[in-house]
Amino acid sequence: MFPLAESLAEVLAYKLNTKSNYFRENCLPKSSYIRLNRYPPCPISSKVHGLLPHSDTSFLTIVHQDQVGGLQLMKDGKWVGVKPNPQALVVNIGDFFQVKSLHLF
Repeated sequence: MFPLAESLAEVLAYKLNTKSNYFRENCLPKSSYIRLNRYPPCPISSKVHGLLPHSDTSFLTIVHQDQVGGLQLMKDGKWVGVKPNPQALVVNIGDFFQVKSLHLF
C-alpha cells in the first residue's frame, strides 16, 4: 500500500502544480501507517453499531470493500452509500491533505 500511496501523492502534487516529490520531502515516513480493519456482517442487526459521522483526518485513506458494503460519503449534505466493488479501491483524500495543500499557495 505504501508505494501506491506514494504514487497517488505524486499525482496529487502534480495536480496542485507543485513538484511531484513535495509530499515525500515534507511528510515524514514515520507519520505513515497502515491499518487493516475487517468488519464482518453482524448476524444480529439490532446489535450493529457503525462509526459516528466524521471526516477523515488522515492524508490519504485507501479502502478495499468487500460485497457487504457500509461505506458512505457526504454528497450535497446527504450521506450516500458507496456501492461496493471488490475489484476496486476507494481513495479518500483526508483533512491532513487538504490542510497541507493549502500551505502550497
